Amino acid sequence: MSSFASHILPALDSFGIWSYWIVGLAAFLEGWWVTGVMAPGTLVVDAGGALVRLGHLDFFDLTWFVAIGAMLGGEASWHSGRWLGARIRLPQNRAFFRAEELIRRHGPLALVIGRFLGPVASLAALAAALSGMDRRRFVIWNIISGIVYALVHVAIGYLVGDVLARLTPYLPRLIPPLGLLAAVILVTWAITRQARRGAPLLRATLTALRQRVATWPPVVRFGMAHPRTANFIADRLDPGHGGGLLATGIAILLIYLIALLVDGTLDLALVPATGELDQRVSNLAHAYWSPLGLEVAAWVTQLGRVPVAALVAVGTVTGLALFGRRAAAFGLAGAVLGNSLTVTLLKLAFGRERPELAYFLETSNSFPSGHAAISVALYGSLALMLWRERLIGPTTAIVGGVGLAIGIGLTRIYLIEHYLSDVLNGWIVGTIWMVIGLAIAEGVRRRGPAVGTARHVTGIAVMIACFGAAGWVAVHHRPSPAERSLEPPAAIADLPAAIGTDRLPLEVVTLGGDALPPVSAVSAGLSVAQIADRLIANGWLRVPAPDVVSVVAALRQDLTGHPNAGATAPAGFRASRPADATLHAPGQNTVLRLWEAGQDATAAPIVAWAVAPEVRSRTWSAEAATTAALAPFPGPRDRLSPAPSAGTSDRSGAAGPLILLKSDIATPPGAGHE
Repeated sequence: MSSFASHILPALDSFGIWSYWIVGLAAFLEGWWVTGVMAPGTLVVDAGGALVRLGHLDFFDLTWFVAIGAMLGGEASWHSGRWLGARIRLPQNRAFFRAEELIRRHGPLALVIGRFLGPVASLAALAAALSGMDRRRFVIWNIISGIVYALVHVAIGYLVGDVLARLTPYLPRLIPPLGLLAAVILVTWAITRQARRGAPLLRATLTALRQRVATWPPVVRFGMAHPRTANFIADRLDPGHGGGLLATGIAILLIYLIALLVDGTLDLALVPATGELDQRVSNLAHAYWSPLGLEVAAWVTQLGRVPVAALVAVGTVTGLALFGRRAAAFGLAGAVLGNSLTVTLLKLAFGRERPELAYFLETSNSFPSGHAAISVALYGSLALMLWRERLIGPTTAIVGGVGLAIGIGLTRIYLIEHYLSDVLNGWIVGTIWMVIGLAIAEGVRRRGPAVGTARHVTGIAVMIACFGAAGWVAVHHRPSPAERSLEPPAAIADLPAAIGTDRLPLEVVTLGGDALPPVSAVSAGLSVAQIADRLIANGWLRVPAPDVVSVVAALRQDLTGHPNAGATAPAGFRASRPADATLHAPGQNTVLRLWEAGQDATAAPIVAWAVAPEVRSRTWSAEAATTAALAPFPGPRDRLSPAPSAGTSDRSGAAGPLILLKSDIATPPGAGHE
């Protein structure tokens, strides 16, 4: 599934039962030749199928919605083709010629074949209408094609969702930035390319449709009765009017983005799971720190620092103005200034503290991320303005704008300077002001000449000076890593009483918050490293870190149901921390996760143990797996039955009582059993 479709998934899920209608509408837009040249309807249908696999939608209900939407799209293509065919210049491109050839060679069967041929999907019904196909035959085969299209694409989405459901737990959410960037750029470029090809046809069709509607008797009577309202509506839908179709689209997009921002802030304030996910992502990022990764992230994140971004903004705005690009200069200035004010006010309003593990010591509040916001409001807006001024192409604009925004935002998560929700909402704030900046630029463009007197030499000099100063600041004023003293492990004097409480919680979850089998043993006496070394000496293996090979092995393991020694394991979190060590026992279908949990009254390390099956098995037992893991460790053992922790109902997945082990560090590996 494309990155674009993966972004559709959470959006569709948030609409609940309305998701059926939205997916059905997408199928309609894909099937109507007027909108099919631009709307990514099939991606939405595939995303709906993935939601079926994830349990959020029903397969047959969604199939009927998609089928009906596809049928209505075909009907719209038929009638609009008959209605507008003599009034506008129909598409004269390769896709339309291919649709005509399909109709000539296969007759009504072409309606079914065309549904799966990309751009031909919406043009096959149009070609059938213009070819003089019998109305009754068209209706029958349009129904058949809609049902086949729905069954096939919902099934494709289901299968892709199944692969994603199996694959996602083995990957950290901080997926490789280059892979994410490549996917976003590729899909966005494809949609932009399709939109550019279909834009002339869409404009011609909308103009003809608007003229036809304007002469429709009910509309004429409404205009005579309510002239001001009719003129207002006509102006809002007029592509050539200053506050027309573009302004209407911008207003709708702003409303949507503001709603997203409000939803994100409410989640942060009212939904505890949001903060818990933030903590897990931060701790996971900390586990993936490396000297090279920190060095690269520290350099990239400099692009969003206030002095660097301010100098870049001054240089670009002044340069655009001196080059005579007044509209772009005003739009970019409005986006940057408005974004800065909004971020400052939101930081003051929420007052969220920075993550404790932040690589750099920064004093401003955390929500929202100013770096993420300026990455879109400045660099994204600059790419957009340069494209609108026809100084760069759409691909360059997408690569530059999207790449910088994603890159800067991910560095804030990797360096743990912000939580995940800070960055996501920062991107939304920046996007809001990028859209407002576009509106400002278009307003200036409409009211006067967008290009004024050019002063190229002065403009180049100003930009060189500002960009040079920004580079000097970025190189010579890098913040130093925060110096933090290691905090001693939490002291737990009464270990049995602490088990199952907030001092030693037992719940284990995935990164997304799904429950894993909880802690089934707690030991005192050996550290995680010592336990791991002894287990390895007894035949256990460390679980490979997530990479291409280990993730593919994990996916193969999940699909076949047979454990694979080279497979990685999903990240498990206890108290929002990833496991300090993860091992598995070949032939035992068991993954063991270990966490340092503090120290007892004698300063001996306390370690929490949690076992889980590598693959689903009815015969796997948590109690038996725990006993096997503890076999190389002699020492007195107590069996406890701790009460459920606050906010939990039970210890789901842990068969039998919890084992408390006190192991002697001097005991040789492999000596003794329970």
